[in-house]
Amino acid sequence: MKKFAITSIKQIAKYIKIFFAGTMEVVGLGIFNFTQGRLCSPEDASEEQVSFVREVNQLIKVNQPQANWIN
Repeated sequence: MKKFAITSIKQIAKYIKIFFAGTMEVVGLGIFNFTQGRLCSPEDASEEQVSFVREVNQLIKVNQPQANWIN
């Protein structure tokens, strides 16, 4: 299981996009699962964990590649 610091949000987003599904630990926040390229909140998540999940998922969403159709 990969461990990340709470401040390395960009690295976490990149890791989730590469592996798409799995488990990771954020030091100070706990263990998180991610599926289909999105970070999931634990069932008994604190407000800090939920806020962290929102921030990471927003970063993933912003960095999604867009398809460009060329005729």
